[in-house]
Amino acid sequence: MQRSPLSVRGALVPQGSVGAPAPTMAPTLNPGNGNLLLPGQEGSQTTRNFDANRVILAGGNMTSQILHPSVIPFEQLYRRLPEEGMFSPAVSPSRPFTFELGAFTVPDRMTLMLFDLRPDIYRFSGVDPGDYVPVEHRRFGSIMGFDITVDQKHVGTIQFQLDPVPIQRTSQQAFANQNQVRPQVNASQAAIAESSSFANTSGMGDSLQPQRPQRYGALSIPFTLFARSKQTVQVRCAIFKPIPTPIAFIEYDMAGVLVPESWLVSLEKAIMYPQDANKEGIR
Repeated sequence: MQRSPLSVRGALVPQGSVGAPAPTMAPTLNPGNGNLLLPGQEGSQTTRNFDANRVILAGGNMTSQILHPSVIPFEQLYRRLPEEGMFSPAVSPSRPFTFELGAFTVPDRMTLMLFDLRPDIYRFSGVDPGDYVPVEHRRFGSIMGFDITVDQKHVGTIQFQLDPVPIQRTSQQAFANQNQVRPQVNASQAAIAESSSFANTSGMGDSLQPQRPQRYGALSIPFTLFARSKQTVQVRCAIFKPIPTPIAFIEYDMAGVLVPESWLVSLEKAIMYPQDANKEGIR
C-alpha cells in the first residue's frame, strides 16, 4: 500500500526526503526567559531544520536487567518438623501451641527490603518414602496462622479473623458506642474479642496471617517490608486448634534484597510523598 505524501505531513522527516513537504516557519521557545515568541517579534528564533539524536545505551536492554554488586539477593527458607503437641486435644484458643519458625538480624550498615512472603504446609505424598507435597492453598486457615515482626513490632495495619465469629443481629460493630468517658462494648465486639483470644494469648493479636501462598496487603500494588540495620525479623507460628491430619513439616519463605543503608536514604528522597506547597518536595 503506497502512502500519500500528505499523510506524512508533520512527521519528523529529514530535510530533502522525497515526498515530504518543506517544513514551515515555526516559533521556538526563547531560552532567555522561557516565553513563547511569535515570528517577527524581537528575540524570536525560527528554523527549518528538524534534527533528532538517537541514543543507544551500551549493552542495550541489558542495563535494565542487571543489579549493582552492592545489591545482595536475599532469601530465607525455614522448615520445622511437627511435634506431638500440635495434634494434642489440649490445644485450644485459650492454650495455643506457638513456636518460632526463624529469625534474621540485619547486618550493620545494611537495610533489608522484603518483597515476598510465603507460608506453606507440607504433607506426605503417599507415593514414595520421603516425598512431600504442599497442602491445598488456605487449608488449615481456621486452625493455625503465621506472624512476622520487625523488632517485635508488626508493620502495617492488618487484621485477620482466623476463628469465625458468630453473627450478632442485635448489635453491630459499625454502630458501637463512641462514648470515651464510659465506653461500652457491644455484643459484636465482644464476640470478635472472644474469637481472637487465642491471638492475644500467644501475643500476636489479630496480625496472625492465614496459610496462603502470598504476602499480606493488596496484590495490585508494590509491597516492601523494611528492616533497618541491626533490626531482627522474626517469623512465628500459632496453632490454636488440634491439627486433624498428619503433616510432614511447616515452612516459611521470605525474599528480598540487602542494600547499603545509604542507598535507602537516597531512595526515600526519590520517592518522597507530596508535601505542602510551602515546603520542599513534589507539588
